[in-house]
Amino acid sequence: MRVNMSKSQSEDLLTAWVKVGLILMLVITILMMFIATVDSNTKGEASVGSFGTKDFNEGWLLTQNDITSTVSLPAYVDSSLGDEIIINNTLPSNISNGMSLMVRTSMQDVVIYIDGRLREEYSSNSTFDMSQFLPSAYVVTELNGTDAGKDITIHITVKNKGSINAISYGHGNNVWFPVIRNGLWVNILAVIELVSGALASLAAYALRRKYRTQATGYLGLLMMDVSLWMLSESTLRQLIFTRPSMSQYFSYMTLELLGALACIYFDAVQHRTYHKRYVIAEAVVLFQILTNIILHITGTAEFYQTLAFTHVLEAACAVLVIVNLVTDAKYGRIASYRMNAIGALVFVGFSVCELIFFYASKFRNHFGVFICSGLLALLIFTVIQMVMDVLAMFREKDKIRMDMTGRTIETIAGAIDARDEYTGGHSERVGLYAQALARQMADEYAFSEEDILRIHYIGLIHDMGKIGVADSVLNKAGKLTDEEFSLMKKHSEIGYEIMSSLGEEIEGALDGIRYHHERFDGRGYPDGLSGEDIPLIARILCLADSYDAMTSNRVYRKRLTREEVIGELRKCSGTQFDPKLADIFISLLESGKISEVTIDGLAAGSMGEALESAKLEGRLQNDLLAGEKIIHPSHVRMLCYMIKLMEKKDKQYTVMFIGVDDNPQKNESEVASARRKITSIVTESITEHDINIRYNERLNVVALFDRTDEEVETFADMIRARFPESYIA
Repeated sequence: MRVNMSKSQSEDLLTAWVKVGLILMLVITILMMFIATVDSNTKGEASVGSFGTKDFNEGWLLTQNDITSTVSLPAYVDSSLGDEIIINNTLPSNISNGMSLMVRTSMQDVVIYIDGRLREEYSSNSTFDMSQFLPSAYVVTELNGTDAGKDITIHITVKNKGSINAISYGHGNNVWFPVIRNGLWVNILAVIELVSGALASLAAYALRRKYRTQATGYLGLLMMDVSLWMLSESTLRQLIFTRPSMSQYFSYMTLELLGALACIYFDAVQHRTYHKRYVIAEAVVLFQILTNIILHITGTAEFYQTLAFTHVLEAACAVLVIVNLVTDAKYGRIASYRMNAIGALVFVGFSVCELIFFYASKFRNHFGVFICSGLLALLIFTVIQMVMDVLAMFREKDKIRMDMTGRTIETIAGAIDARDEYTGGHSERVGLYAQALARQMADEYAFSEEDILRIHYIGLIHDMGKIGVADSVLNKAGKLTDEEFSLMKKHSEIGYEIMSSLGEEIEGALDGIRYHHERFDGRGYPDGLSGEDIPLIARILCLADSYDAMTSNRVYRKRLTREEVIGELRKCSGTQFDPKLADIFISLLESGKISEVTIDGLAAGSMGEALESAKLEGRLQNDLLAGEKIIHPSHVRMLCYMIKLMEKKDKQYTVMFIGVDDNPQKNESEVASARRKITSIVTESITEHDINIRYNERLNVVALFDRTDEEVETFADMIRARFPESYIA
């Protein structure tokens, strides 16, 4: 069977194949680069020369305490501070001019003799600024052809551990190549951390006025500190610094700052909840740094000798962080920074590994790998938390904006309904019905909760254009003339223009306001759209608007029954209404998931009772339809609106009609006198929060604010007692 694809389907298929092809090319490129990196077949490639070096680790004679033994390097010798270890060997016969010999020290004095002559020295006595615990270094001794086969003796003075590192030789500076190759990745990691920390601090500073970036800025400082420590302890520091021996100072300084900077970061993360604890820890660290500087300058104790105290303080800072995290977890505060907390645990765990590695390893070459990895993980979690916080802030702002917009819309809707004495509460009910329909449509039409709320708001303002319709047309008791109906139909265009000038704060509002009177068969207004050319929001509102019209009392008819409504919806499906949406709406009615928010055509409250505002609207509507003369109908409508606003705040007005009883034996003068008297009594009896409006020739409408049933009954009894002939309803 032949399948014909539409143009859009063909374009989608072409797009998919193009994407697959591009991704495949990227994979092939990565694969070729991997092969070029690891393949050892270099036939036909341009020569890069030799970086080869040779090991010189066998056949060494070790002398310690007048005891001589044979060792292979690297080796570890039990020794104490100040012990001297001597190793001796014969230089290989293949030594030639331009060669070099390299040995790494481990905080030791190293003196190299060839054929009994001093050839190289790296010791506390070799330069004036060297401390006793001088930094580890690679000592390179230049060789020449005459050194071949000669005796080489190396004197090692122990300062820390009795480690004797491997020795190598090669042409020129080739001896550095294995060191660079093995240590480059650590330095790259340190540089990445340094750059990341600098960028984090700069970004935090730049965004500080808009977002809460203080913690990220402090983390950047911590990362820069650790990266500088890694570089100062790098095996390549002799290639990085022109005076690498000064690392004996700044290496310890950066290490000592680590705990304090971590406390500053976590203080910001935990919203200064434990500020006093952290400040004390930071002050102790600062005191220790100053004390160590004084001890070093005076020669009392060098930085290395106080290193254990530094590690103790760092461990104490880590314990403080863990205790505070556990406390926050106990009281539920950790939820506000849970990603930071996860990163903190990773960072502390890696820091402990770094400390264990420092004390457990006999041949330490790379420092900071664990703690650097932990910090990078912490940065990732911090950035994730910051993004989450920013998104939450935007969501909160959107919520506040939507709440304000919603309240504004509800106020506008109430004002619109207050002008129309025959359709009180209509806008609010249309919003509720549209919302219920949208929720039922959510799965099929991919509506989010925000979309559903938006549809509710649009329902509230769909009749905004009635503001521009004259009261004489809007509140006409009889049937509208063709000219008046033409003016009434303009309300959708008027509303559209009003909303356009305000800007479309709510997506779809313009479409809903302008097109909610369009018909599916194209015979609606204002533009005669048909079918799915009518925006979806307008098709939803058309159903909600019509349903409220059918279930509310109107000028020209009483409300329809539920069965009559369903019959009307089926009858108009495909002509007035979108048939698919009409079926959904009917299913909601039949299942009881939606029902009219009216009682006998009047607006109902959340408890299913007819609202006081709706009762008053209904009374006004019926009296006007009956042709009764209402003194100030606009005043009554505004009272309805005021009561409705208070009902939204769960504040109640109790409405009473008080006046002269309908006694045909009384003449007009007697009725007027009685009305004046009852008005005077009511005026004297109400409070400043109550309202008294003249309704017609016989009655006043009185609204008592926030009164209990007993208080209302007491008020009525008092009126009857003072004026027995009064009418109260």
